[in-house]
Amino acid sequence: MDKAMIASLVVTILAVAALGITTFLSFRYSGAVRAHEQSTLDRYRGLESLAAQHEREAAAAREQVTRLEQQIATARDRTARLEREVSAARDRAAALALDADLARERAAASEKAAHEATERVAQAPPAGKAAPDTARPPLFDAAEIRRRLADLGKLVKDAATRAPEPTAEVAPEPTPEATPQPAAVPAPPLPPFVASLQRFAGTPAAIFLLGQISDAPAIGAAISADLGQAGWLPQTWTWGGVAGIFGVVVLVRDGSDPATHEAAAALVDALGSAGFNASKGDWPANWGRFRGTLNGPQTPSPTDAAIRIVVGEKARKAP
Repeated sequence: MDKAMIASLVVTILAVAALGITTFLSFRYSGAVRAHEQSTLDRYRGLESLAAQHEREAAAAREQVTRLEQQIATARDRTARLEREVSAARDRAAALALDADLARERAAASEKAAHEATERVAQAPPAGKAAPDTARPPLFDAAEIRRRLADLGKLVKDAATRAPEPTAEVAPEPTPEATPQPAAVPAPPLPPFVASLQRFAGTPAAIFLLGQISDAPAIGAAISADLGQAGWLPQTWTWGGVAGIFGVVVLVRDGSDPATHEAAAALVDALGSAGFNASKGDWPANWGRFRGTLNGPQTPSPTDAAIRIVVGEKARKAP
């Protein structure tokens, strides 16, 4: 009995020790699991914070790209205006040069007439005889004519080398005329389509011609010519792989300024008055994306202009 009690006591002590060791190991394992879970959660939170920071940086980069695109478009508009001003200055310089040539011709004719008049005075009859009506003193001073020609040449040179000024017009100095000049022929009146759109001169416009429409090239060429005469900046592309567009649709880029919308509305009215089935709309998706293919100039891009003119089926009204 004593040996049995001792054996049971030893077994009990071993069981209690095993239970204690098991409990201790269980507590350590639970603590390790909790520490691992906490480190995993902290790492996940750090990844979320890093992803949010990357998203903010991407949004800031997109905003900067948008601002740069706007600045590029503004710079292109300024370049186009400067090119037009330079062209106008060249035209004025050419007109001044032509006026100078005409003035030189008139001065030469005047000098010749003065020389002939001087010879007639020298050949006049002596005193006591009536002088004929043709013997009159010269009407022009050759030195004065040469001086005015020099001044006019200087004005022409200044106009050709000076930076263009949109509002400044250099008027040539009047020169004496020996013979009357013919009256200037008045310019023919502008077509109503061109006259109604001239106040929006300098507006870029992209003309899209549906490839499967047979009369689209002729209609697009007529619209482009009239817009160019009105001072607009049209470019034409052939749009393939697209169908189902009716009439002439004027589309405006989302977010455009009121002046662009006003120009588009005036264009729709002018097209309607000219016999086209015209309507105004907004581009249904991202302005830089389109279905099909575009064939045309590479510069400027077809997505640069804020106004698009799509020539589709039945563009003209039925007679």
